[in-house]
Amino acid sequence: MVTYSLVKTAADESGDQQLAREAQWLRELAEVRSLEGQVPRLIDEGRNTQGRRFLVMSVAQGWGETRAFTPGHERFLSNLGKARFRSTDFEVSGCSEQISQSLSRLEGVVPAATLETLRGAYHDCETALLYWTGPYVLSQGDFAPWNIRSFGSQLFVYDWGNARTEASPLDDVLHYLIVQRALYGRTVNAKFLQAAMKQARGFALAAYPDWTWRAQVIGALTLVYLLGALLHHSVAVGRVDRGDAVVRSYWNLIEKRSAWMPSND
Repeated sequence: MVTYSLVKTAADESGDQQLAREAQWLRELAEVRSLEGQVPRLIDEGRNTQGRRFLVMSVAQGWGETRAFTPGHERFLSNLGKARFRSTDFEVSGCSEQISQSLSRLEGVVPAATLETLRGAYHDCETALLYWTGPYVLSQGDFAPWNIRSFGSQLFVYDWGNARTEASPLDDVLHYLIVQRALYGRTVNAKFLQAAMKQARGFALAAYPDWTWRAQVIGALTLVYLLGALLHHSVAVGRVDRGDAVVRSYWNLIEKRSAWMPSND
């Protein structure tokens, strides 16, 4: 492995905040031995002459990018999740709180019918997960091929500005499997989503064998991912932008969730 340094500089106040979050996560991840050599090392940070925050970090060069979800990806996410997790009910998890806060921030911003659809999806998540206690974990936040380099089974994962705690344990897996397809405008239909859910369930069974992963739980956590990702984008831009390929795909899946979510009967 050849390691180089990368300088990131914020362009605005929002960028300052994101780089501050990334620096904090890099400091914390440096203490996780199971991730040693797989995340950037924070070398320096500060502000430039314009007052904008910058970071200097190590990056791995010369490694390949793969679009397949490999055992190396599974192993990385399993180690990441175990670095910080909390076993609790959905209704009191940070994951649920974040979705609820995002919905509140969209009140009066998006059409009432749009907000009603999103609130209905959130209610379905709460209902399906009412009697399930599970792990909520540390998520990278944008676990996708463009943020990952691989050398054999070893990964190097960068861009930690969107990392968060108490995420669904399926978020990073589903994001990897779905977002690249949606981004390029390829069809993300019920059949494809069900195949992704099956792969995510296999990961969950291997990484967190002490919890129950019945079909209804996997379906509900998939809806949690879709809803959380769509809300994250929508709050940032102040609307549900269906002109965006990813938002359009996720909105369609949320709106037509009866076609792919397992029944609770």
